[in-house]
Amino acid sequence: MKKNFLFMFLLFLVNSIFSYSSIKAVNEKELQKVFNKNKEIIVVYRTNTKDGLPKKYIENIIPKEKFNISNDNRIKNTIKYKQKNKLEVLAEIYTPSGDIIVKTEIKLKKEISLNEIEKLVQEIKDNEASNQSDILNNKFSENFEENVKSFISYSYYDGGSLSSKTEYDFDKKNITMLTYSEGKISSETIAKYKGSIQDENMDIDFYENLSRTYTKMKVKKVENGQEVRTFYPNGKLQSVGIYKDNILNGLYKEYDESGKLIKEVKNDSFIGE
Repeated sequence: MKKNFLFMFLLFLVNSIFSYSSIKAVNEKELQKVFNKNKEIIVVYRTNTKDGLPKKYIENIIPKEKFNISNDNRIKNTIKYKQKNKLEVLAEIYTPSGDIIVKTEIKLKKEISLNEIEKLVQEIKDNEASNQSDILNNKFSENFEENVKSFISYSYYDGGSLSSKTEYDFDKKNITMLTYSEGKISSETIAKYKGSIQDENMDIDFYENLSRTYTKMKVKKVENGQEVRTFYPNGKLQSVGIYKDNILNGLYKEYDESGKLIKEVKNDSFIGE
């Protein structure tokens, strides 16, 4: 009886260890296999910890009870990836508490692996988080532009209402962004760029609904940042300044509609007004 009990216990222990080890060993090939088969995968991303659990795992493959996800305070975010077809992917990014923060629809130029898709989604997420849909400061790598034909990204307020909708078309070199407040469009930005998006040479039309103001801008990449020129509705120059990460990083000049200089600023110091 004791031998049978000992044998059963050892068998249970070996199976548990094997099961846990196989879960820990989930690799990119296994992730790809699941994604190809199910056309959908939910990946949980964790901070790098020493608790013996993997840095990321598949929620819809590994039962929640196995890692006790509900009590896992080391989750950074959860991303649901879904294939519409081999060239169209939907990704939804959720906070640890389950609130959606970003949804993006990506059209690819060519078929790529899930691992590469993860990198693209991470770039979109990073831009949304750091720049709050600021077209002037969204940065995408050459690899991103080589793989993505176009994408639409939606970001959300904490309560779940829509904050912005941004669409990039890398073939047509167009960018359109709508921002929302209380469910209504508060501003619209339309940008066209020349060459690569990394060149940061853009013509931008910005319309702010609340104050009903329209601004036309030209942006050019320069050595110490971006030269931003704004124009009056009649086409005359309104202002010109050098900015880096939305902070004045050089000389700023402002003109009235007759062309007279009315303000000159260098960094944060007024030279004249």
